[in-house]
Amino acid sequence: MRAIEQATTDLTEGANISDPLKRSGQFPPLVTHMISVGEKTGELEQMLDKVSEHYEYQVNSKVTSFTAILEPIFIVILAGIVLVVVLSVVLPMLEMNDASL
Repeated sequence: MRAIEQATTDLTEGANISDPLKRSGQFPPLVTHMISVGEKTGELEQMLDKVSEHYEYQVNSKVTSFTAILEPIFIVILAGIVLVVVLSVVLPMLEMNDASL
């Protein structure tokens, strides 16, 4: 928050946005570099769009990988639950059968 407040103060004083963000160390170098390039070229909005697309792609990729890992784990857990339920029904029936002989 402090870095954004400092960037806002610097911006109202006529400085650029990227320097206080770089100094804060709270933003990845890619973000601060793209902001700096966008300020210099006058295409800040397009650069921020590119940064957001990059991070959106990364998030989607990680979520897809995470769900791909979770699906088999849930299948194994559910199979274990079904096995316990089946055994809890079948074993007493088998024990009753053995006891009657």
